[in-house]
Amino acid sequence: MRITSIDALRGIAVLGILFMNMTFHSHIYLGYVPFDPMMFSDQIMGLINSIFADGRFRSLFCLLFGAGLAIQYEYFKKQNLDVTVFLKSRLNWLILFGFLHAVFIFGGDILMFYGLVGYLAIKGLALPIDLIWKKARFHLVVGCIVMFGFAATFYSFYDPSTEVIRGSTEYNEAMELWYGNYLTQAAIQAGFALMLIVIAPFSILWQTLGLMYLGVYLYRTEFFSNGFNSSTLKKTIAAAVVSTLLCVAPQMFLKDFPIDAIPLLSSISAIFVALLYAHIVVRLCREPKALISMFIAPGKIAFSLYIMQSIVMAILLRWVMPEFNDTATLFDYFLIALIYTPIQVIAANMYMSKFEHGPLEAMWRKSYLKSAHKKQARIAPAVE
Repeated sequence: MRITSIDALRGIAVLGILFMNMTFHSHIYLGYVPFDPMMFSDQIMGLINSIFADGRFRSLFCLLFGAGLAIQYEYFKKQNLDVTVFLKSRLNWLILFGFLHAVFIFGGDILMFYGLVGYLAIKGLALPIDLIWKKARFHLVVGCIVMFGFAATFYSFYDPSTEVIRGSTEYNEAMELWYGNYLTQAAIQAGFALMLIVIAPFSILWQTLGLMYLGVYLYRTEFFSNGFNSSTLKKTIAAAVVSTLLCVAPQMFLKDFPIDAIPLLSSISAIFVALLYAHIVVRLCREPKALISMFIAPGKIAFSLYIMQSIVMAILLRWVMPEFNDTATLFDYFLIALIYTPIQVIAANMYMSKFEHGPLEAMWRKSYLKSAHKKQARIAPAVE
């Protein structure tokens, strides 16, 4: 039986992650290049992103990925299947899809990375719930320390004169190279994806694994059915407010604070804000006719929507109107994501009214089950 709050949360996460990735869909290497001097609207949008979006939806995805691993673990176990074989097959195919997505469509892919981290997470699925909670806390604490350390290092060695500015010679050369040839884009995207995997053990890996373990813990303690109790909710709100203030304070009060350091600080507050988002959605889902139900269908085909976001934005921003990126502000990118959001919601609900699985979800399911059954047949009598 599906848990509607998990589907709704996954739908919100996949819709929200587009707002985070918008500028990188136009240029994976440069991302958003600010004007000189920085526009006031960009400053406001930067603060809004840091408070409500930056890292929040990625953290939510990590929680749900962990919960999904726990759900699959229980399902395969009840079917008397080799849990490790089937989970690894599932992750192998996700890694393959992620690799193709990263190289040929969007270098900021998260699927390949999540699949690799999932390999580490499945080792702890059989542990008692208290040990899973300890693992989650340990990895999250280490991850937050690492991210804060990187942010402090960026700030300590930051030289504003090295920043690429909109309209500069370096900017124009990079844009000409990027938009001139698809093969160049694919090569840059492949390099970007490889770099993420290489540096992950020294950066984002710890938080990601901690969030996945936390997702397992939340699922097994029935959080996705009940939400937090009053005491835990108050602590989470306090942690979210304090950590978010600590994130935005440097942007507001420190001169020449590096843009690259902002996502690092945001990733810390994102943990608590994502938990608040999850609690709110879980409580709303307890009302059968709640408006939140419109996000259930997007959640069921989140994989397909995620890939489609990359395809649509690549075509729009790189091929249909690449000149848009020369003058676009953060608010302009926000508007594009905002306009595309209801299109995704409507399309998902229409699709799910006729089909049981999303197109990529069905392909993924068929592929990993076929591979897993073949492997299990080689090591033991096949289990039907």
